[in-house]
Amino acid sequence: MSKNRPSSHIKVQKKIKEMEGFECAACGSFENSQGHHLIPYSEGGMPHIQNMLTLCKSCHNKYHSGKLKIDIDRF
Repeated sequence: MSKNRPSSHIKVQKKIKEMEGFECAACGSFENSQGHHLIPYSEGGMPHIQNMLTLCKSCHNKYHSGKLKIDIDRF
């Protein structure tokens, strides 16, 4: 997580993880959960619960390296 993001952003990431029980939306793991933007933060994606889901660190890395696809129409 970038240290340049405002605290309000970090709070939303924490809230979505709590709401989703820290479960990865891709593989179901409960380890190393991270908040992920459906519309990327770097592309103006807002830090809103509707724009986030929980991914484990492994799936998050796979997503950003192009090895995991997420169907955002599902959310």
